[in-house]
Amino acid sequence: MCLGMQAAAQADQRVYQQLVCRDNDPFVFCTQGCKDQDKNWTPLDPIAGSWNAVPGYCPWPSTYCVVGPLRFGSDWTQTAVTAVFQYMSICPAAHRQGQWKGSGRPESTPYEH
Repeated sequence: MCLGMQAAAQADQRVYQQLVCRDNDPFVFCTQGCKDQDKNWTPLDPIAGSWNAVPGYCPWPSTYCVVGPLRFGSDWTQTAVTAVFQYMSICPAAHRQGQWKGSGRPESTPYEH
């Protein structure tokens, strides 16, 4: 029994990472993604890890969105590139999406982030 609990605890530790945006708030990060200059992608389904590039930005995570002589959109910030890979690996580990139950908006509680 102890080995099973230890394996479960180790599995949880492998999923946790310090998030690069949203002040390490996984609920806001998984439901809203990054904000401001790092909002280069938008979450679609956090449990599936699916997302869309924000219109006007490169359709894939890239800090240099050129293939040959063609430019495909605005470059992503390095934070946005790191964040989308975190999103795809961390958010699906929740297995189901919870709903916000606090007062006010989740990105404003306890402060704007």
